Amino acid sequence: MKRGFLITAFFLFCALQTGGAQILPQQRLDIHSGQYSGITPLQGPYFAVVHDKSWGGGLHLFTLQIKADGTLSQARAWELAANREGEPGKDNEDVVYVPESGTLWVSAEADASIREYNLEGYPTGRRLEVPYPFKGHRPNAGFEALAYRDSLFWTTTEFPLPGEAYHRIQRFSLGNLQAGEQYLYIEDAPEAQEENASTYVHGISAMTALPDGRLAVLEREVYVPSGGLKDKLKAFTRTKIYLTEPQYNGQLLEKTLLSSFTTNVLNIANYEGMCLGPEINGKPSLLLLADSQDGAGGLTKEYLQIILIHL
Repeated sequence: MKRGFLITAFFLFCALQTGGAQILPQQRLDIHSGQYSGITPLQGPYFAVVHDKSWGGGLHLFTLQIKADGTLSQARAWELAANREGEPGKDNEDVVYVPESGTLWVSAEADASIREYNLEGYPTGRRLEVPYPFKGHRPNAGFEALAYRDSLFWTTTEFPLPGEAYHRIQRFSLGNLQAGEQYLYIEDAPEAQEENASTYVHGISAMTALPDGRLAVLEREVYVPSGGLKDKLKAFTRTKIYLTEPQYNGQLLEKTLLSSFTTNVLNIANYEGMCLGPEINGKPSLLLLADSQDGAGGLTKEYLQIILIHL
């Protein structure tokens, strides 16, 4: 077969259709390894990204040059100098851009905080008034996801709060920074067994507020089994994106599957960041950013996943 035919066949195979979405081929980012956990669009090819092991707000800037067909022509990344001049890191996990003020808001797991930074990465001193129950989150399971649109913030913890079987999706108002309505969300049951794993994560890692008022919720499961090399080859990550529409305070939300895919040891990717991307072939897109855990000793890479959605 000719090489061009093989490439075309590969892309057709990878551009899967699932749940009203089209999954484009996973793409590797040619940038230095890191622990990138959240992403938000700024203007044009510029994105703000949060690194969960950096100091201060953990803020980095990316340029992602995405062509009309959804392929990436260039990627650059650099850390904001303000990180090294601010407070110690708080395990920052997600970031959103607020156009009304031209500032960034960062959510953190360590102290269940959501704080404002200017575009140079310096804290403004403003923060959302987080309700007390969230301060009792499980260790390493605080605010992993943060979304924003039309003067409203949305967040939830990575795992349910202790003693609860559901996630609390909390809404905040930009106007007064106070907590508003709260919604209940039940994540899918895990498919692997944590006791058989050397590395295991199962929870909500990102949310994105869509123009039609719905939320896209990213549920992800990472499984690396215990044992030798033969066992490690069974490692996988499973990524599911659901759509849900918050309507009534205290409501148990219904959800609809938008997209689901799996990566294995050949391309394993722990997707923790998600945001709206550019239109591609006339369709809106979601960008997913993987946390490689600093490359995990050469075992993982920096990946970008683009999903075309039909709103």
